[in-house]
Amino acid sequence: MKHKPSLGIKDPYELNSAQFTATINLLKQQKPLIKKYWELASDEIDLFKNGDAVVGAAWPYQTNTLIAAKAPVKDLVPSEGATGWLDTWMVSSHTKNLPCAYQWLAYVSTPKVQAEQAIYFGETPVNSKACAIMDTLSKGSCAQYHANAPLKYFKQIYFWKTPIAACGNGQNNCMDYTQWQQAWTQLKG
Repeated sequence: MKHKPSLGIKDPYELNSAQFTATINLLKQQKPLIKKYWELASDEIDLFKNGDAVVGAAWPYQTNTLIAAKAPVKDLVPSEGATGWLDTWMVSSHTKNLPCAYQWLAYVSTPKVQAEQAIYFGETPVNSKACAIMDTLSKGSCAQYHANAPLKYFKQIYFWKTPIAACGNGQNNCMDYTQWQQAWTQLKG
């Protein structure tokens, strides 16, 4: 996206066939550099603690756990940008008590609950008012989890969305989730 602008990639989750192929080819070239595709946060933490990894995609949880263990690590968003994940709450279309469901959503969105969730799960809260509470619960956690980062920080992150053929470019020429899964399975294999 940044190093080959001629590909015309605007969003890493909206790739046409040529862009997708270029991405897969780059990943194949980089495969010898991969120590392990981690499945648990503890897998990645162990790789860094043992010196088996020097760079990797992570959540604030891994970084903060490693820093607490005196490992020489730092998190950053590379100049190319990064991908990220947003956890979300949903309400079933078949819910028996919609008012209760909406009350739950309102509750889990409050600063106090967001602060507690951020610290417990090791993730950035969506409610920026959680910062003060986070720092009361765990000194410095607001900055550790980037909860007080400026909007500019978050604009460098491309948050996950399911790849679909009709990806917003006015055509149906993007690679869909099934094609991504097939390529990922082959790469890991």
